[in-house]
Amino acid sequence: MGAQFLGGKELDQELGGQLRVLVLLLLLRLVVVSQLAPAGSDQERDGHLRVLLVPAGPVAGFAAAAAAAAALAHASAAAAAAAAAAAAAAVAAAVAADQLRVLLLVLLLLLVLVWLLVLLVLLLLLLVVLLPVPAGPAAGLAAAAAAAAALAHASAAAAAAAAAAAAADAGPAAAAGA
Repeated sequence: MGAQFLGGKELDQELGGQLRVLVLLLLLRLVVVSQLAPAGSDQERDGHLRVLLVPAGPVAGFAAAAAAAAALAHASAAAAAAAAAAAAAAVAAAVAADQLRVLLLVLLLLLVLVWLLVLLVLLLLLLVVLLPVPAGPAAGLAAAAAAAAALAHASAAAAAAAAAAAAADAGPAAAAGA
């Protein structure tokens, strides 16, 4: 019927256009089937994919193109969802690693602070032991009395030593005078 209304050249162009559409649809179908078919499936035979021929005619061509486009959109959506899930998993893993790193850093900082506190307490205990500070007026009076007793003892010892030295000096002089 189309040949009655079209000339020879126009008929060749129309058939060539339909042939180009058919080849493009077959290539699109090949791409869709190759993307959707898992390796080793029944859609692969001897390394060649089975490709179903698209029936000729404008309605069948449009239906096949719509089916191929829907399959391609489904494959693209599935691939995009898988890529988004992989990216979300990678981000979650990175966030978890960062959180773990921060937690370890905080624990290390707390450990250092505890050790510094322990060293400060030990230093204060050492100062208390080495520098006894009397507390209150009674302790001050007791310390003053102990210092006076030590001074008196030292004075008595010094007086005894001076008397012994004087006696030692006087001993030869008295012996010479007698």
